[in-house]
Amino acid sequence: MLENIFSELKDLLWGLGIISFAIVGLLILPKNLSHKLGQYPLVLAIMFCSIIYMVIKVFN
Repeated sequence: MLENIFSELKDLLWGLGIISFAIVGLLILPKNLSHKLGQYPLVLAIMFCSIIYMVIKVFN
């Protein structure tokens, strides 16, 4: 039982790590690149979907 809890905790930490890395990566982008990304919502949607996909893969 304790092993299952640690396994789920490890998965949760992986998911939080991926999301945190993505947020920090977007925050440290230069301002002009950030504005360019804002002009292309499809690129942002693809980035969002890929991050969510990675998190789902970690939890499965």
